[in-house]
Amino acid sequence: MPELKLFAIAAEDVLAISMVALVSFALGMIITILFVMARSGSERPPLDPDLSEQDEEREDSLDGRLEAAGDPPSKDPPKEIWEKDPDWWRK
Repeated sequence: MPELKLFAIAAEDVLAISMVALVSFALGMIITILFVMARSGSERPPLDPDLSEQDEEREDSLDGRLEAAGDPPSKDPPKEIWEKDPDWWRK
């Protein structure tokens, strides 16, 4: 009885065709991901002007509380015993 052949493909060509299909699928997935990222990245919700004013007021009140809370931070943090002077190489 003769074999039923759906596709007339040589056995040697199956590997090449499957690799082309796999690479095409991978490139399609990468292009899809980049397309979705580009579409979702450009959509930004509009900022509410009331919220930005509230943030500025909150920052102003926080600055006032920090200044009144205690001593201002010193410019140079205290050095440990093992630390060298930053200009040790100039001597």
